[in-house]
Amino acid sequence: MNDVETMLPEEAGRILHKSTEFIRAGLRQGRFPFGTAVEGKNGTWNYIIFKNKFEKYLES
Repeated sequence: MNDVETMLPEEAGRILHKSTEFIRAGLRQGRFPFGTAVEGKNGTWNYIIFKNKFEKYLES
């Protein structure tokens, strides 16, 4: 099984010239095709951005 490369919202924000919170909000709202956000039991959010999907998003 291959390792899945991921990115942080901060990294995606720098590349897109957007704030980290913009990226996080978009992931929470399901507006980006390159990642997702999951709310934990204690109310904190966890974010995952798949690097290969992010790169395809940049190409479109």
